[in-house]
Amino acid sequence: GDNTQQTVPLDSAMIGQLLVLASLLATTSAFASSPTDPCVASPPPTAPTAPHKKTAFIHVDIQKCFTNGPPKGIDDDYAYCNPPATGGTDHCTRLGSLGVAEGATIVPAVNDLRHSCLFEGVFRSQDYHPADHISFASRHFGETPFSFADGPLPFVGYPIELACTKNSTEEIKDVACCLVDAAQPACMIGANGTTVCTQDTDPENPACSACVGPDANCTKMMQGMWTDHCEQGGDSGFATGLEVNDDDVILQKGKNPHADAYSIFMDNPRLHYTPLNDMLREEGFEVLYIAGIAFDFCVYWTAIDAIHLGYEVYV
Repeated sequence: GDNTQQTVPLDSAMIGQLLVLASLLATTSAFASSPTDPCVASPPPTAPTAPHKKTAFIHVDIQKCFTNGPPKGIDDDYAYCNPPATGGTDHCTRLGSLGVAEGATIVPAVNDLRHSCLFEGVFRSQDYHPADHISFASRHFGETPFSFADGPLPFVGYPIELACTKNSTEEIKDVACCLVDAAQPACMIGANGTTVCTQDTDPENPACSACVGPDANCTKMMQGMWTDHCEQGGDSGFATGLEVNDDDVILQKGKNPHADAYSIFMDNPRLHYTPLNDMLREEGFEVLYIAGIAFDFCVYWTAIDAIHLGYEVYV
C-alpha cells in the first residue's frame, strides 16, 4: 500500500530485449519516412547474427523467349504449339521461341523476392543469340530438324559432340566450336542407324579448321541442338511484368556465334569465362540467390559454377 519505488536490476537478457524494442521503434519510424523503399532501413535484429555477407540476386534468362510455354500437363511441349518449321502447329497461343511450360509464372515470385531487402545488387543474364548460332539445330540440320518420326533429330535439345578451340585469354568471346565429326555415335540415330550429321566447314568459324585432324589442340563437348531462339532481333527481351532497375547489371550470353554458354559464368566446356565472376569479386559479393529459366539447364549450370567458384549459393 505504500508508494515506495523499487529499483529492479537489469540483467543482460533484459537489456537485450530493450535494445531490440528500441531498434524496432527506430526502424518503424524509418519505414514511415520512406514508404517507397523499405530497404533503406535495416530490419530489426532478432538475435545475435554472424557478420553480414554481401548478397546478389542473379536472374537467369527470365526472357520472353523462354516464357509463355504450353499449359502444364502437356507432355510434348514442342509439338503442342510450335511453328510448322519445327514440326508443330501454330493454332494456339503464341509461344516463346523456346518456351518453357508455365515459365511466366515465376515472374511474380521473382519480383517479390527482389523486394525482400536481402540484396545489394541484381545481375540479369540475357540469352542473346545472333542468327545461325552454333546451338541452333537449323544451322546443322536444315529448316525442319525435328520434323520426322525417324529424325534427323529425335527431340529438341538432342546433344551432338562439337570440337572447341582453347584460347589463352580464357575469355568466352574468343572461343569457337564446330561440328567436325560426322561419324560420331550421336549422329547415328533411328532404327536403321541413319547418319544425320554433316561436317561443318564454315570458313568464318576458326574451329572448323583448327579442330580437324589427330593433332588438333581442341576440347570436345556435347552441345544441345535447339530451335532458333532468343535471337537479337527476335523475342530475346525480358519477360513481361519482370521488375527491373536502371542499376541492374545485364550480362548478355550466347552473342558469340560459334560458342554457347548455359551458365552465366563460363562456356559449356568450362574453359572460358564471362566477366561475371570478376565483377562479383571486385564488388565484394559472397552470397548468390539464383532464380530463372530453365532449372535443368541455365539455372543448374550457373549454380554449379558458382559453387565451384566458392560462393554461398541459394536457388
